Amino acid sequence: MPIYSLPQSIRARGDAGEPLPPAYKALETAGIRFLRGQLVLVCAGGGTGKSAFVLNNLLRARSPIPSLYFSCDSDAFVQLSRSIAVVGEVSMSEAESAVRSNDIAEFIPSLRKHPVMFSYEATPSIDDVERLLRSYYELYHHYPHQIILDNITNIKGTSDGSDNPSAGLEVLMDWSSDMARKTNANVTGLHHVTGPNNDGNAPIPMSGVKGQITRVPAMVITLFRPSPDTICASAVKNRNDKSDPSGQTYVELGWNGDYMAIADHVFSTTTY
Repeated sequence: MPIYSLPQSIRARGDAGEPLPPAYKALETAGIRFLRGQLVLVCAGGGTGKSAFVLNNLLRARSPIPSLYFSCDSDAFVQLSRSIAVVGEVSMSEAESAVRSNDIAEFIPSLRKHPVMFSYEATPSIDDVERLLRSYYELYHHYPHQIILDNITNIKGTSDGSDNPSAGLEVLMDWSSDMARKTNANVTGLHHVTGPNNDGNAPIPMSGVKGQITRVPAMVITLFRPSPDTICASAVKNRNDKSDPSGQTYVELGWNGDYMAIADHVFSTTTY
């Protein structure tokens, strides 16, 4: 295990601290940035739009982000349909129809611009994740710039033998943070919130994160939707910029569920 002086630490840093290309000016202005070498937790109630938020951040970024997406919660049909809706700017019903009929030729050029690899294993183990990361490295000669775990509760092999049901998730947070440091990737995990916050229509504080596993992540974002055309992001923890544990300080983004679209502006009825 090497040790470094302060001047030598510049060599140990690698790409750690480099922000991924942003997708939204509003998030960037608020200091909500996904940095390489760090662990981020995105939390919300079921159906609020966690996966859509992360996918839009990935596919709408200013430049392509080499990524490995562990889609435990959604199958290939769902993720491909959502991705076509985002990059093709078509409705989800149109995207789903194209996928069902295997008629996606017009969208392939746009999809190929995004170097994202998906794993659709529903309950991968830590060993499975590490094995795919090694395979990714062997194939591309570098690690992905972003690793997405959707959802973290689907990752198996995290128990430490404790009777505490959250203990396994604490182990997973430590492992995910270590993985971020070793690969210099941003690791983004999606997670749930506690019962009173599951309605998803009001700001969610840091105390609303299920299992209280906020000790390790460098940033914790909670999401809520106060109206049908708005999704809001609160940085309830942010080691690199300002945060508000109450969740009452948030960024408003436009939301159009019919198109699985998130934007810096609230959508009008004529947006698409």
